[in-house]
Amino acid sequence: MTIAKRIVPRLREWMLLAIATVLQAAFSPAAFSMEAGEPAQLQIWFVRHAESELNVATMPHPLADAGVSYPLTKRGMEQAAAFADAHADTPILAIYSSTRLRAIQTSDALAFKHRLALTLAPEAVEIDLGLEPDAPDFSAIYGELRNKWLVEGDLEARHGEGQSLGDIQRRFLPFVRDVMNRHAHDRGVVIVMSHGATLGFLVPMLAANVPADFAIRHPLTNTGVIKTELKDNSLVCLEWLGIKSDQFETARP
Repeated sequence: MTIAKRIVPRLREWMLLAIATVLQAAFSPAAFSMEAGEPAQLQIWFVRHAESELNVATMPHPLADAGVSYPLTKRGMEQAAAFADAHADTPILAIYSSTRLRAIQTSDALAFKHRLALTLAPEAVEIDLGLEPDAPDFSAIYGELRNKWLVEGDLEARHGEGQSLGDIQRRFLPFVRDVMNRHAHDRGVVIVMSHGATLGFLVPMLAANVPADFAIRHPLTNTGVIKTELKDNSLVCLEWLGIKSDQFETARP
């Protein structure tokens, strides 16, 4: 028998064995278990930062809400660490953070856990109402603006030099659309770390299945999460503070 006649059958056996090995690995339970934690579609989770000094009513707030003025409290640092631990196995692809220090600190705990770099997103900062944090009429003016925006439909209403809801739309919605486009072909979770009012007003505009008054009835807590999924180039809300989408119409605070 020639060398060629001896080698060709052996090569055929090696090739069949290699194919069988690849198929066995691809369809083994271990292969499926590696994918089990990943969502079938891209998910974008909108998260409110952990507790900061600005969230504590008994603390003075002499500075404007800008840059590094209000870091996390000790309780906030613990919340950020707990949030990172709770999502250590979540398949997080990227983290986009508001440039406020409290959001960066919360994001950093999660980024360290996943060995990811933060992407700073000034578009995700909190609404500037044009009021001092401790202004005595803060609640009344905020309530009046919210009524004009959501009930009267006057999106350009503002207080003094403060921002309107239209201003926030024009910076936040294109930013989220860019994130959606950037990760459209990915599978996993993208985190957008932001603030209570920005997310409460804007996420219902992005996810049409959220009832108009739902965010008002269920304001975001510190490290509260809104889970959305990308479907047909649009966002669908899956959960809001742990409330499933099929309970949105009946859920009461």
